[in-house]
Amino acid sequence: MNMGGIQHIKGNYVSARAYYERALQLVPDSKLLKENLAKLDRLEKRLQEVQEKDQK
Repeated sequence: MNMGGIQHIKGNYVSARAYYERALQLVPDSKLLKENLAKLDRLEKRLQEVQEKDQK
């Protein structure tokens, strides 16, 4: 398993994103890395929506 995946599973999303983006620089055509970044985007969006809802 790669470091981005490990950090993602552990909930360290900022770190996971950094690892994914660095790996994508090395392998720019990686569909898996692009999918993982998209998953992080969706997850972060949902987390932000929940936080905003909780603040109301």
